[in-house]
Amino acid sequence: MKWFFLILLVANLVYLGWEIDRQTAIDRAQNSEALVIPPDVKKLVLLKELPSPPALRARPEGQTEENTAGAGKEAAPATSATEDVKLEDKFVGELMAQLPEIRPGGSGSNPQTPADMCFSYGPFPDAQQTKDLLAWFDERKVSVQQRPEKNSENQLFWIYLAPLESVDSARQALEDLKSKGVKDYRLIETGDLRNAISLGLFSTQALVNKRLNELRNKGYRPIVVPYREANIIYWVDVKLVNQQSVLTQMFTDFPAHYNSVPVACSEIALTRQTP
Repeated sequence: MKWFFLILLVANLVYLGWEIDRQTAIDRAQNSEALVIPPDVKKLVLLKELPSPPALRARPEGQTEENTAGAGKEAAPATSATEDVKLEDKFVGELMAQLPEIRPGGSGSNPQTPADMCFSYGPFPDAQQTKDLLAWFDERKVSVQQRPEKNSENQLFWIYLAPLESVDSARQALEDLKSKGVKDYRLIETGDLRNAISLGLFSTQALVNKRLNELRNKGYRPIVVPYREANIIYWVDVKLVNQQSVLTQMFTDFPAHYNSVPVACSEIALTRQTP
């Protein structure tokens, strides 16, 4: 049984080789077929294949062999050079038509003045910190101003006791808080919450819960409300008008100690102009 399979395998290999060889022979025969040339196309033949040599042409009178060769060599470059000149003139004309009109400057021309440049320094947490910077720009006759801006609000929680009927009742409540060991309280004397008692502002829920548990254990019923606290920050805005020397000093002198960003002059309204 083993020999049978081996014989069958060899037979298959032989048959495969025969098929490959046969297909190769067919492809070679198809590719070697001569191209069909139309009858009206002239055939290219060698001189020795002609039945008889061609007849010689007569040379025109007054023309030598050197003149004939020289004329043939000079005619082609002359024609080519003429065509190149025509093409070059055409392209130059098209390019000149696309160029913008350039007018020579004179006494009557109005050159465009450089655009104004504006910068903002900051932010500063305190207005006092902007004084030295404002003075530096004032000395150099630069338009400058201090600009306050509200910073992002902080979310806090306010705990207080409800307003009492009178000031005397509120003061008595303060004495009661003191006797029970409660600290950090303040009487509110004006506004809608007059005679209420403030028990502090807290930034986290954990601190709020701790304070509430302390007060409830002492018998109080406090109120909790959200409270937003806005901080004020300050910027120093400057505007340079044809002051290149000051612009250079801004990055090498005293202002270089502070953060600055270029801004569009339309975004800042300078109310303080230095002559």
